[in-house]
Amino acid sequence: MKFQSRRDFLKTAAAGSLIAATGVRPLLAADEVLKVGVIHMGPISDTGWEYFQANAWRALESAFPGKVKVTALENVAQIQDCERLFRQLSAQGHKLIFGTTFSQYASLKKLAPTMPNSHFECCAGIAAGTNLGVFEAREYEGAYVTGIAAGRMTKSNVLGWVGAFPVPQVIYSINAFLLGARSVNPDVVVKVVWANAWVDPAKEKDAVAALVAQGADVLSGSPNTPVQGLAAEEKGVWSIGNTGDFSRYVKKKQLVSYELDWSSAHISAAKAVMEGNWKPESTWLGLGEGGYVKMTTSSPELPESVAKEMKVAEDAIVAGKLKVFAGEIKDQSGKVKVAAGQELSENDIKGMTWLIDGVQGTLPQN
Repeated sequence: MKFQSRRDFLKTAAAGSLIAATGVRPLLAADEVLKVGVIHMGPISDTGWEYFQANAWRALESAFPGKVKVTALENVAQIQDCERLFRQLSAQGHKLIFGTTFSQYASLKKLAPTMPNSHFECCAGIAAGTNLGVFEAREYEGAYVTGIAAGRMTKSNVLGWVGAFPVPQVIYSINAFLLGARSVNPDVVVKVVWANAWVDPAKEKDAVAALVAQGADVLSGSPNTPVQGLAAEEKGVWSIGNTGDFSRYVKKKQLVSYELDWSSAHISAAKAVMEGNWKPESTWLGLGEGGYVKMTTSSPELPESVAKEMKVAEDAIVAGKLKVFAGEIKDQSGKVKVAAGQELSENDIKGMTWLIDGVQGTLPQN
């Protein structure tokens, strides 16, 4: 793996000649190494969103030893810098290029058709486009399963959720968390406090304090860092490792966790490019083999009976027997959003903008 800072990469790019876009060869030569580019908008640390993105390209290199070479650029915070670097990666012969966040999606949708010598993939993108594939996780499946643990372990019947931003991925995870909890404890509610940030330790700590003050004794949330788990531990309440296992930091009070594993997205895209059959597709996977959602650790204090309930639900989701958003489901106003015997379509889930009955808190106005 060739790991570079943005500054070092720009120096390398300036020193070399730019290659014109002349089309993609249908298949790599037998001895040719596939050059893969990845642009991270944040720094790669030892946990969090960028960490799991980095784990994916590391898994890619392990899957094809000697056949894949990754150039990973981190901390490219400005979208105009991302656009310039996407072009330069393509010009330098990277035949597969990954964007790691929704923030890059609009740019890639515009740029990908103009660079046919490379194929592009964007994590958390909305829809595939010309020369652009997208992949997203059904995070709500993990949230539902962890909700079962929360519903069983709460003593106050009040759960808490630290919200990042009111995007559909966050909204459907909140709703699924409550649905999982209510599947075993119909009296439970979820209170939401918005941090209005993906990563802001001070705001996360304040949100945790506010939720605990309102009686919440099991907390989950959207910012995927250990900060809220540590803050909950200081308050003596349980936390959920939501989209990440933070048990090496939250040593006593992390109840259960799931994490995002993007490895199969990187591996399948690279394999398709090497075999000459890559196509721009939209992939949305959750639990199960090859999926993007993995259940991870459980606290030793989690009763075995609860762990079994979680596993039964997980297996049922994977088998298609348990549909998380199956009716009847009402929104906060009491309006039926999903009738009994019906279920939400994938498009309705992906575009979810409403909170279910039992979630206490409002969506911030844009």
